[in-house]
Amino acid sequence: MASALVAHYDGILVSEYLRSYAQDIWDTQKRTVSRQDITHLIHGQFKAQQQALAKAATKAKGSAGTKAIEQTRENTEQESANHTSPALCPIFLDTNIEQLEVYFTHYFGPNWGQIPMHMRRPKGQVLYLLTRPDIPWEADDLRDQPLSRDTLFSIFRTYLDQKGARYVVISGAQQERINQACQFINKTWPNLYVRQS
Repeated sequence: MASALVAHYDGILVSEYLRSYAQDIWDTQKRTVSRQDITHLIHGQFKAQQQALAKAATKAKGSAGTKAIEQTRENTEQESANHTSPALCPIFLDTNIEQLEVYFTHYFGPNWGQIPMHMRRPKGQVLYLLTRPDIPWEADDLRDQPLSRDTLFSIFRTYLDQKGARYVVISGAQQERINQACQFINKTWPNLYVRQS
């Protein structure tokens, strides 16, 4: 869904750093993510987000206030101030720093550490698209909790509520999800540029 939204809004995509890192250590070391990886994952995700912000600023040709949109998805998938200029370039993140916080707490307990404050985006600059687990589960090397999807969905929703985040629950088939996401984004940021087909 993130790729479809990037194409629709002519934005920038930030892939899920956790997934690519976890796949790499599984392929090369045959192990799963552990506490020893936490610092690397945080800094890797933050670096990817900063690179996207730089690309978006360049793409927007110097317009101030580049914003981030985050596609948040349950389980192993998950995401500014007001838009007033069509030159702004949205960023769609498959995962963000806050999602890592939820995962680390779920897998390693509440005492794993914390995300540095300077790495968090201001609350008003982010929208979350929280997808309901109502589509078939697909197994791969990394997805490990097919029976916990509803639990993880509830954990993410509670987290967003506690943070006072702006989000919408997305459900249904792929095109239905894209339509719901676009309706939410357009309502929140009515002046956001849409690529003409």
